[in-house]
Amino acid sequence: MYITPYIFHGGEKVIKAYILIRTYVGKLENVLIEMKKLNNIESVAVVTGDYDIIVKARVDVLEDLMELTDKIQLIDGIKRTTTSVIEKEITL
Repeated sequence: MYITPYIFHGGEKVIKAYILIRTYVGKLENVLIEMKKLNNIESVAVVTGDYDIIVKARVDVLEDLMELTDKIQLIDGIKRTTTSVIEKEITL
């Protein structure tokens, strides 16, 4: 196992992020169908509040996260996204 700049070699994907998604009215189902086609998504939750969907993503490098968010933003029905990289996860 070794590390080069921004890349961890060996083990599981190390960069995790939450992608909060706001959809246009009536487009939620279409967005969910299209999200199933994407890689590097660990889970998808439909939620209430300021956002409609929260995605948990797991990637190897930040460039992969940028690529994933770019793909999500191109889905018909996406109004806005906000991405938050997870700095630390705590198991309770």
